Amino acid sequence: MEGRQKGLLQRGRIRTTAVLIILVLIVGAAGWILTDDKSQKAQKRTMEEQKMTGTAAQQENEGSRDMSANPLTLQEHSGIASAVERYYRKLGDETSFVEGYENLKVYTKLGKYQDTYVAFVRYDMRIRDVYTRVPGLGTVYVTGDGEGRYQVETDAADQEIQDFVETVAAHEDVQELFQETKDSYQEAVRSDALLQEALLDLKEAYEDSTGS
Repeated sequence: MEGRQKGLLQRGRIRTTAVLIILVLIVGAAGWILTDDKSQKAQKRTMEEQKMTGTAAQQENEGSRDMSANPLTLQEHSGIASAVERYYRKLGDETSFVEGYENLKVYTKLGKYQDTYVAFVRYDMRIRDVYTRVPGLGTVYVTGDGEGRYQVETDAADQEIQDFVETVAAHEDVQELFQETKDSYQEAVRSDALLQEALLDLKEAYEDSTGS
């Protein structure tokens, strides 16, 4: 039983790593990184309760679906950036094939509701035993508690939020960031045969774990 559980966990980690790598190739898609975290589920329930009672935290950001009113903004030394950095440190610790994420740059757009944000995270990923870093771009949803504390929403967002993220991910400034990351990714892969082999192994492991 223990061996089977370890096998399932390992396949899950492989799947997560492969998805992170493949995400950058899907220009125009918003890639969600979702985990099962009790504290995050509690946060989602709190947000849903606030929405039902019509509190300020759930007032919509007017014009947030339009690029001109909601431009892509680089977050530096902010609570939002710190929350994203904590999340990626934890993600690296929990993924066996990844040693960590470096050079994080957190770009945000206002979320659907006040004190929420869509974060597009540009990073360089370290794959174990591979020198060349893998450029990537992740998409996460960040929520605040109204008192200056932020966290990445890792529980599955409802369809309304997913639709909103897809809308802002289609903005021209986000698409430019996707394209820049894709170009950097392809350049890194071309430059390192060992990286090519590692990515092929991950792709095959992902296909084996999903049966595709």
